[in-house]
Amino acid sequence: MLITYAICVPVAILLGYTLTDVGNNPNYSNLFIVGLIVGFLLLPVLLKWHYPIMVLGLGCPITMFFLKGSPPLSQVVVIISLGIAIVERAANSQKRFISAPSMTWAMIFTAAIVLFTAKMTGGIGLHTLGGDVGGGKKYIVVFLGVATYFALTSRVIPKQKRGLYVALFLLAGLPAFLGDLSALMPSPLSYLGLLIRPSISTKDGAVEIGVTRMGAFATSASVVAGYLLAKYGIRGIFSSGKAWWRLPFFLLMLTLSFLGGFRNIFLGFVAICSLLFFMEGLHRTRLLPIFLFIGLICASLIVPLAGKLPFTFQRVLSVVPLVQVSQEAKSSAEGSSEWRLRIWRELWPQVPGYLLLGKGYALTADDMTMMGRDSAFAAEGQRDASQEALAISGDYHSGPLSTLIPFGLWGGISIIWIALAGWRILYRNYKYGDPELRTVNAFFLAGYIWHVVCFCFIFGAYGGDVTSFAATIGFSLALNGGICRPQPGLQPNAIPQTQSLPLMRPQLT
Repeated sequence: MLITYAICVPVAILLGYTLTDVGNNPNYSNLFIVGLIVGFLLLPVLLKWHYPIMVLGLGCPITMFFLKGSPPLSQVVVIISLGIAIVERAANSQKRFISAPSMTWAMIFTAAIVLFTAKMTGGIGLHTLGGDVGGGKKYIVVFLGVATYFALTSRVIPKQKRGLYVALFLLAGLPAFLGDLSALMPSPLSYLGLLIRPSISTKDGAVEIGVTRMGAFATSASVVAGYLLAKYGIRGIFSSGKAWWRLPFFLLMLTLSFLGGFRNIFLGFVAICSLLFFMEGLHRTRLLPIFLFIGLICASLIVPLAGKLPFTFQRVLSVVPLVQVSQEAKSSAEGSSEWRLRIWRELWPQVPGYLLLGKGYALTADDMTMMGRDSAFAAEGQRDASQEALAISGDYHSGPLSTLIPFGLWGGISIIWIALAGWRILYRNYKYGDPELRTVNAFFLAGYIWHVVCFCFIFGAYGGDVTSFAATIGFSLALNGGICRPQPGLQPNAIPQTQSLPLMRPQLT
């Protein structure tokens, strides 16, 4: 008891003094001390449950606005969890990381070429810390993407907790809709927008359902729809028997995802559902003609009625051939597509000059000045697209360009290596894994295939996609206990009837 008092009393005095000082003189030094003390008090919780907290935090939309640079929660929990895992491994030789050499070396190679490029092109600078050179946040994203893989593969998920961890991993983005609602809430609830960032269109508080692009709300709906696919599969949703609620609930979430006006969400669900349909062997059942008939009915209704739907719905459906939408929705969608094509045409000729040594992410003061008052969607011919703000900052909206220009040929090798190694891991886990995980493994493989296609041809960013690939692959390894292999004398997993993950209460024990 005396030892406890000897520790707690000075800590309480220091915390009380610091909190008083924060009220009179708020600065990062005082906040850092408070955060350090709070972190110390939370240390027992983190030591016991850092892994499930990290799995939840990877997709959670929370922003740590009170820290320098306002990092997302995912970066903070990855650093904490990986640090604890390394200490545990050093203290106990029985606690080993999951072995997947092809992916491990791909991640090490990625970190090495990014570090080398940063060293040769101005270093890793952060304007938020007073540096003359910026762009360091993107380097940090790549390094933490690599760290995400190692943090996830630090342990195997117990079989009895698989359902819980899948829910934590896939439903972590569910609170995103609170960001869009924060603009409509009275004070002090409106400050929720600092913790969960709203969509750009809803920041000013003028929200009109069906007209304002509620991106955060669409994210929440798509997260729920994706979880239903992972848990039940196409078979379990469309031929659910007594669980009649699955199909209407899935269609409701898919419809609500249109509130963001994002065409890639719609295309993603079409691609993933099509892949799952064939992976589950449903093309050899009576569901094939039923699906074709339903598709024809929906098409016959959407084509004449699309122009009467809300603006965000029309913008999503503008990607479908023969569908006639309003001129406003058509212009909004085409403006975004034309800008991407224009910036790609301007930047592709510059790629050969960066093949041996990439441009890196460093931003000088002159670059920041040029980015100051630029418009991303300037009219054709008004300005060189390669000199617009997003192009200067490295946001090319293209996976190949965001790889080759900053990191040259070596970045291309790294992303191809990650894509192929990841595909091999996910495919083997889908083919040879535990039959109870057949549905969720199929979902991860289908989603991964779509993600790679989207990265190459629609939208991509090297740092963000390295993190996404690492998270999907690392979680699959942890869920399946490594890379699954065929067992002698046993056939690969047959296509089962609905293999669903059991519902589990969230007990972090």
